[in-house]
Amino acid sequence: MTTTLTRPAYRESPYVRYVVSQSVSVLGDQVWYVALSWAAVQQSTPAVAGVIVSVSALPRLLLMLFGGPLVDRYGPRRLMIGSDLLRVVVSVAAAGVALWQPTIALLVVVALVFGAVDAVFLPAAGSMQPRLLRTDQLSSGAALRELTQRAALTLGAPLGGILVAVGGLPLASCVNAVTFAVSALAIASVRPRTDAATGTPERYLIALRAGFGYLARHRVLRTSMAVGFIGNLGFVGPMNVGLALLSSDRGWGSAGIGYLLAGFGIGAAASATLLLKVRIRDRIGLWIALAAAGEAAGITAMALAPNLAAAIAASALTGLSSGVFGVLGASLNQALTEDRFRGRVGSVNALASMGVTPLVMVVTGIAVSAYGLVPTFAGGGAIELLAAAICLSVRDLRRATLR
Repeated sequence: MTTTLTRPAYRESPYVRYVVSQSVSVLGDQVWYVALSWAAVQQSTPAVAGVIVSVSALPRLLLMLFGGPLVDRYGPRRLMIGSDLLRVVVSVAAAGVALWQPTIALLVVVALVFGAVDAVFLPAAGSMQPRLLRTDQLSSGAALRELTQRAALTLGAPLGGILVAVGGLPLASCVNAVTFAVSALAIASVRPRTDAATGTPERYLIALRAGFGYLARHRVLRTSMAVGFIGNLGFVGPMNVGLALLSSDRGWGSAGIGYLLAGFGIGAAASATLLLKVRIRDRIGLWIALAAAGEAAGITAMALAPNLAAAIAASALTGLSSGVFGVLGASLNQALTEDRFRGRVGSVNALASMGVTPLVMVVTGIAVSAYGLVPTFAGGGAIELLAAAICLSVRDLRRATLR
């Protein structure tokens, strides 16, 4: 770990504008999901409401891989601006229809449109950061993004509750439209290093196959992404549905879930703040493996904690470790990927990180019912240790650098 006089990412004003705008967009998304959930519950049964809230994941999962070649051909900036403007139109239209007569069909259509747009927007967003920063700025850039988006996630849900209480779905939709407009304006104001493919464009299917071929040939990159995927498998279940099950089992109630999430958020914010100042630039794989081991310890310790205070401390350790894991993993993947493949690699990475979440949460609930909380949480910790072991097993990954 080294400190450095290299200009940090938070001193690059174009990148700061970009990151802040994306956090504003995340804030709007949180407001929208609260409004969507509330409107769905008011219009139908809780079961139907659950389907409506999760329906946006379907087009996102089905189309995510196909968005990558489009990003590499047309450039992330153009596609992100177009995606944001489309969502502005959809949000304003949803507000107008909701004022007239909110229906289940409206909620489903908007959720599906947002999910389909995400299939292009997310790979584009993942390929924008390394086009605004140098390699030695990637870790501080990822840390700044983690910190600002963590704040947006924390503030978004309570703000959504207030806005829904004041103006319902129409007001929430209008606020969401404003956040997308802010995002589009900020993206239009930055000039990435490269913004589209050079040379003769490949046919779509050829470009898609070329992206998979690139990953298959790049041993360090594919291993790094596999480590992130496996680490996510061990993390998602315990830190989502697992916290509710743990709090219920120990008699900590709904407040316990909030305290555990707060502990995790504090740990994640602390690690992001630290990585803004102290940058890890050498032996990246070793540090990722240590972070995975820290996640394993924190997740297992939560289930073994004798009281709520100890569980909160374990959750904070998990957040601290996950911050390092996420920032360094994302930075390394960005540093290793060639510009012409960023969209395709980003689409695979986004699918691996987001696509696994619903399935793992279902499996976690089944595992807790069958084997109990401690074995399930310990299983998650074991998966994290597997990610660490794989990371250590590849010499070039252990010694990878962000210089």
